[in-house]
Amino acid sequence: MKRSLLYQLGGAEGVDFETLAKEVALAEELGGDTVWCFPAAGEGGDFRGAAPEIWLSALARRTRRIRLGWGLAGMMPPTDPPIRVAEQGAALDLASEGRLETALIPEGELREGADESWQEGLRMLVDMWDTATFSWTSSRFEVQPVDVVPKPVQRPHPPIRLAGWSVDHARRAGRGGLGFLDLSGASDAMLEVHRDAYSEGRAEADPNDLVCVHAYAVAGDFVPGEAALERLAKWEALGFDDVVVRVGPLEGGHDEAMERIRFLTSVQTQVH
Repeated sequence: MKRSLLYQLGGAEGVDFETLAKEVALAEELGGDTVWCFPAAGEGGDFRGAAPEIWLSALARRTRRIRLGWGLAGMMPPTDPPIRVAEQGAALDLASEGRLETALIPEGELREGADESWQEGLRMLVDMWDTATFSWTSSRFEVQPVDVVPKPVQRPHPPIRLAGWSVDHARRAGRGGLGFLDLSGASDAMLEVHRDAYSEGRAEADPNDLVCVHAYAVAGDFVPGEAALERLAKWEALGFDDVVVRVGPLEGGHDEAMERIRFLTSVQTQVH
């Protein structure tokens, strides 16, 4: 089971970049797999109060091995044509020499019959990364033929997940051919329900729609100790592929973040 970190950026209780860089450097040194940077949720439930891609672009030059996870808002459903997202993502993948991971954050309620529009941003993004010349015509967007550059290092594109917190999100991630990053904070029993819904969705997916390897990650807010060890062991037994531990911002600040990183990476013989 992989071990990764999660930061929420842009909230009232912020993390400064140098502190973040020191923590990520420790995680890389000790064998952590991915650092995820997500925008903090605003009061209205939106995720537009930060720019994780700016932080990740700086981390790309300060790291060598750890993968860089970008929490992407505004894509499901797409609020604008995602050409700038495609350009920025490809540039991040180039800057990090092929270490970018992405997780699309759903926004708003999915209305009845809105599956096609909900998936549109994902399909546009994949096509922009994977084809030499991109064009698109739908009821919402029309893009004339254009070569979207640069292209990412990873081919056909960086791994794509859906971040979510419900059975419906898990099933849609599977059906859409995405990995799933479970942010629900639910009980282990409910996480199993989510995992099964994801697997059922993957079984229903059109093979031509699969855009990511089968991957189920679970995020948690672990306090180092025996109880956390027991839960990590259970998550491994349940077949989860990746555990993502929230590292910032925390009430205990930098010291608590470093403690969580050391704890997570120290149990690699049991859960890796």
